[in-house]
Amino acid sequence: MHPSIENRFYDLLGRKLAGECQAAEQEELEAILQQHPELQVFYDQILTHTSETPEADIDAAYTAHQAKMIKPASRSSGGKRILMRALLVAASVIVVFGVTWLFLQKNNAQTIVETGTQKDSRSTMTLPDGSIVRLNAKSKVRYAEDFAKNREVYLEGEAYFEVAHNEAVPFIVHTGDADIKVLGTKFNVRNYSNEHRMEAALLTGSIELTLRIDARHKILLKPSDKIIVKKDGDAALTPAADDKKVELTSIKVQDSVIVETSWLNDKMAFVDKPFSEIALDLERQFDVHIEFKNEAVSGFKYTGVYDEDNAEDILKILQMIKPFQYAVNNKQITIY
Repeated sequence: MHPSIENRFYDLLGRKLAGECQAAEQEELEAILQQHPELQVFYDQILTHTSETPEADIDAAYTAHQAKMIKPASRSSGGKRILMRALLVAASVIVVFGVTWLFLQKNNAQTIVETGTQKDSRSTMTLPDGSIVRLNAKSKVRYAEDFAKNREVYLEGEAYFEVAHNEAVPFIVHTGDADIKVLGTKFNVRNYSNEHRMEAALLTGSIELTLRIDARHKILLKPSDKIIVKKDGDAALTPAADDKKVELTSIKVQDSVIVETSWLNDKMAFVDKPFSEIALDLERQFDVHIEFKNEAVSGFKYTGVYDEDNAEDILKILQMIKPFQYAVNNKQITIY
């Protein structure tokens, strides 16, 4: 998690505890919690702790404080009580922050594996239970040191999982939008923060997906199934009554290549994919930045399988299918 996001979380949490959190700030806070579920337990602890401070305790604290005062304050009794509540809440927050931090440091140490930008940074790891995880570029997976007890991992980005079978302890992948529960299977999960969709594609076995916005709704996937969870900002998600946030479809195959896992073989495969989304793939795989100066061009859709070693080679092929112009300046690519 970037330090700026963590700092913003604490700032918003403080405003919420002080009763100063506006509607837009509350939405921002909820969005951060969705993207970073590891903060949810801490958030819940803070709210529970502050809400359980009895009024009688506050009155007693105020009385004791007043008795020690040499001169009476000019504020009214009600004002003093409000001030004391704010001080006690602030103190309790500091205590909970400290205790929670120490608890996490002592009992929930984590192992973090993170890949950089460029496809050469992809990583393969074996978890303590024997499960294999292959991370795509610009991705991160985290798990606790007591992983064997719960088999839970947190994913940001894209990863392919080969899960070791264990009926007694299900394997769970947490993302900002859904939790995926499995016993033993092979599947791919894609959940980049700068994309408006989370995708899970199942190759073998079975997985059960639970949406964070509706924990009661569980979706069971069978082999070759693919589920798409549309996030806010997705162009396909409109206010229409019949719109669905969740779409169940099938794995796509193009030129004998499974599109969803093509990256495992150093290929990029698309089926009717908008240029704007292809650009995000190119940025991650080749460490470039792409800017569109022509909105119509960003909407061009392409189908094909590509295994070129740099972004410009792929752009030249796309250019032959549907004409457009581009300029390259170091790692900056501008498309007209």
